[in-house]
Amino acid sequence: MQLNHRGTVLALALLVLAGALACRITDTFLAQATAVPTRTPRPTFTPQPTATPTTTPTLVPPTPTRTPTRRPTARPTRRPPTQPPAPPPPTAVPQPQYKYKSVNKGCEHSGQTFIQGTIYDRGGGRINGVTVALSGVGPDGEVVATRQSGEDGDGFFSIIVNAYGASPGQKRWLWIVEGGKRVSDVVEFQFNNLKPEEPGVCWRGFVDFLLQY
Repeated sequence: MQLNHRGTVLALALLVLAGALACRITDTFLAQATAVPTRTPRPTFTPQPTATPTTTPTLVPPTPTRTPTRRPTARPTRRPPTQPPAPPPPTAVPQPQYKYKSVNKGCEHSGQTFIQGTIYDRGGGRINGVTVALSGVGPDGEVVATRQSGEDGDGFFSIIVNAYGASPGQKRWLWIVEGGKRVSDVVEFQFNNLKPEEPGVCWRGFVDFLLQY
């Protein structure tokens, strides 16, 4: 009897449990059936008219030419003008040693032995009355003959050397004297007996004298 009672209780419990489960299942189904599904609307795509692409030329900007930058050149600093140095004082021109100077000396062949020449002033004019001395010894030696310019022509003098013992191969010296004093340099002649066509022939000597002051 007791066993039957326990079975009855167990059966009733199972029956209550089954009913509860059935009710729960029913509620769940109804809830799912009545639920309206919410769907996210899909975006619609409206086709746009296809535009014909136009080729737009691509403009390439010109490459700018770079103007070379000129570097400023350094200008030389202008130095202030300096005062030019004062010119040196004029140097005194030394006075010639002698009043007359020999010029235009030479020698050539001739029929006899003599010395000729002309006395000139500084302007080229001829001077008469100048005494020319001849020596057969040496410079400032014994005078064997004298001659004044102008006696044989304007400013001209001529001394025949062989008339005073000169022979070929001998030397003679000539200068100008004034007041018994020599006033010119001494001119030397080496006479010889060479033929006219031979170089260095000396029979006629010639020399001029130029006034210096």
